[in-house]
Amino acid sequence: MSTTHVQSLPNVRGRMSYTEFGEGKRRRAHLENGTDRIAAQMGDAASRGDFIVYCEGQKHRHPNAVNEGYELRISWATDELDPSKADDIQRGMEYAYTLCHELAPDSMCWVTMHVDGEGGCVHAHATIANHDARTGQVINKGDTSLYAPRVKAVNDELSRENGFSVLGADKEMSLWEQKRETFQPGSFDRRLGDRVAGVRDRSSTLDEFRRNLELSGVTLKETTKTDGKTGEVTTGWSYKAVDEWGPKRRTRKRRASNLADDLTREGIEAYFEAKQRELEVPQQDAPAPEVLPDVPETAEPAAQPSADFALDVYDLDRAYVSEMASDLQKAHIHRSREEGKPFMDERYERLVEARNHPDEQLAKLREDVDAARREFYASKEARDTLQHPCPGLLAGMHVFAKAGCNAKDPVSRMMADMTAMMLRMMIQQALDEERRRQREEAERRVYESRKNMWDVEKRLKAAEKALSNEDERETKAHAKTMQARYARARSASPSAPRSAGKDTQFGE
Repeated sequence: MSTTHVQSLPNVRGRMSYTEFGEGKRRRAHLENGTDRIAAQMGDAASRGDFIVYCEGQKHRHPNAVNEGYELRISWATDELDPSKADDIQRGMEYAYTLCHELAPDSMCWVTMHVDGEGGCVHAHATIANHDARTGQVINKGDTSLYAPRVKAVNDELSRENGFSVLGADKEMSLWEQKRETFQPGSFDRRLGDRVAGVRDRSSTLDEFRRNLELSGVTLKETTKTDGKTGEVTTGWSYKAVDEWGPKRRTRKRRASNLADDLTREGIEAYFEAKQRELEVPQQDAPAPEVLPDVPETAEPAAQPSADFALDVYDLDRAYVSEMASDLQKAHIHRSREEGKPFMDERYERLVEARNHPDEQLAKLREDVDAARREFYASKEARDTLQHPCPGLLAGMHVFAKAGCNAKDPVSRMMADMTAMMLRMMIQQALDEERRRQREEAERRVYESRKNMWDVEKRLKAAEKALSNEDERETKAHAKTMQARYARARSASPSAPRSAGKDTQFGE
């Protein structure tokens, strides 16, 4: 696991001197002996001194800038990188260099490795020049790339990709398909989650999801909170609906995080972003060309329809080249590290050049794409497929599969990937429809069983009420009979008046 810390550097030369010799007695000892504390170093300049001069020159270029650069410190635990092993030090240095270019891809950097700290850990001092070569401006630390929470998030993601552990336990994202089984069948939470998940699956965009929620009787509420310590603003979602199945009809509310992570604001937004990326290319399917009727041989040949519509849906962009070069650079560094070879070779320099100057590579790739398009249109089988009266999704998939079956160049591999994407969409659509049908069938069965239960309860209550009325009627009848008997007994034997004289009490 690794920890990160970002520090502003008004004077890069002074900080680089510290990372080279240290301070106090240690510094004097190194200067006297002609040694330094550097375990390993690498960077984008020809030497350490050239990098310092570059940062000072950019300070003159931006006279209003306060800082010449920024230092990113990364430290690893001893059980993950051993300070006594050169390979571990090299691995940490390559990782720190990659992290710098993930955070500031267009800024030069220099990485210095140390193992002489108080804890004895492998740690890197990565200095980033306060100049963006692409925009010609300084780096806005408080706003974008070098903001501390972003540095931590990028470091965690890159650590996972490179096999490092992440500080703190990773929380696995909970999905509603698995989480719903933890709620009781027929409970409000389970019904609400099914309703929200169903609306999400039927919607194409986030705005449509909000509208469909209202139509389904679910109210979405956003709550914004600000952390007093960090100033971070977070927005949470909660869902509110009427509970019509409980013992009492009432409006109830549940936080989205209590249902499942993929139903929260972040989960829903990520779902629609992924869905939009999947539909960017397939949604531009070419319209079916008109089928020309048979005409006599003497008739003038009809004009052929323009072929500039099928594969032109894919247009290369400058950003694609930069992203591709960055991904290839990471893969090259990773493979070189696995093979135990240094990655700073001719191939790496070409990748850096392609990433920093993508215009030339973009022109070459466009030429390859145009050549592939011409070859595609010249294929008779492809033309016959396009002339099908109803090509639709299956025909488009067949076209791209034929064009990309060999996968000898990047364009062919792109077409093969598009074929797989369309096939995945078809399978996903069929699975979604089957899940929706099964869910509706299960809800219908639950509704019928609940209705039958209610009918039985009504009959039971009616029987209990009838028995109660019968008991009350019998009690009243019994009391009336006893009163009648008492009245008849009094009328048949009236009581004699008692004598007031004591001498005549017993007939005396």
